[in-house]
Amino acid sequence: MAPQGNKRLLSVDFLRGATVAFMIVANNPGDTSNVYRELLHSHWHGWTVVDFIFPLFLFLVGVSVALAVRRGSLEARKGGIWPRAVKRAAVLFVLGLVVNGFPFFDLNSLRIPGVLQRIAVVYLAALWLHRRLGKYGVAGLAMGILVAYWLLWAFVPVPGLGYPTMDSEYNLEGWLDQMLMRGHIWEYDTSWDPEGVLSTFPCISLALFGVLAGRWLKAEAEKKPGYLVVVGVGLAMYLGGLAWDAWFPINKSITTSSFVLFVGGFALVMVAVAHRLMDDGPPRAWMLPFLALGRNALFIYVASQLLAQVLFVTRLPWVATGGKSLHFWLFDGMFGSIGDRYAASMLWALALLATLTLVAVVMDRKGWVVKL
Repeated sequence: MAPQGNKRLLSVDFLRGATVAFMIVANNPGDTSNVYRELLHSHWHGWTVVDFIFPLFLFLVGVSVALAVRRGSLEARKGGIWPRAVKRAAVLFVLGLVVNGFPFFDLNSLRIPGVLQRIAVVYLAALWLHRRLGKYGVAGLAMGILVAYWLLWAFVPVPGLGYPTMDSEYNLEGWLDQMLMRGHIWEYDTSWDPEGVLSTFPCISLALFGVLAGRWLKAEAEKKPGYLVVVGVGLAMYLGGLAWDAWFPINKSITTSSFVLFVGGFALVMVAVAHRLMDDGPPRAWMLPFLALGRNALFIYVASQLLAQVLFVTRLPWVATGGKSLHFWLFDGMFGSIGDRYAASMLWALALLATLTLVAVVMDRKGWVVKL
């Protein structure tokens, strides 16, 4: 059951594909004014289902790092992995800027942080730490970052206010983002960016927990530790995050330490269960669409973002309203007759997912894997 060489694990590809599928559905409603609550991120403290999705992907980044890079290999010892790793991260970061700016590319207001940018930074940090630290070092550093992050929010005064605060309008995350990237952050009624500078550090912790999960997958054939032990650790992390919520509220927007334990424990259980169910034999038919998405996850994600933008900015001058976007022309034509606007909005997102899944399946059958 342990991976050998560069052999891919079905469970990891499946979870990555399922995560990307959920991201596509959550990011692309037909009508943003009519979206089911669980497909909306929590406004501040608390959580919804969709709050788990991107953190789960970051956890899988750590898993993939541990599976792909053997710490004791000659290439790893001599640092031969770094040219490819830095190139991969740079391409990811630039792609993130392209997604943020497309199609107008206004450099005066271009958002610098983003999903792909965070993946790039977290990937490099997880790789560097994976190569240098043993399991206790990885675990200790991950928990150390979380404790330090908590103390930072609890005791460090916000400049300009003179006291610590977790207020959504003005806080340390927002202060630092404004200091470093004023005019180039996410500006939807916030002074902070959900992929901002400060909250990147607990995301690195999340990826480090993924590194530990990846190392377990490599050594699982030796039953050290066993499946039930890993599930127990995951449940303990999950419950620990819930308990920590009383002192440091669970908050995805600033990736609080309680949130990292909460979602990291959930992710660890998911990885362990998926490994137990999927990696002993050939893939089942129902797994194939998610496996296809998982093998080209970043390509499909970028395609979904760019396609959505094209549909929104393309205007149809012959429509009576005088320039309705292609998105709403298609949405109204396909689902406008459905009385429940929430259901119609959801069906649009599922239709987009089905289209992109078909692309991924065709690519998978032809053996096309887009690598950075």
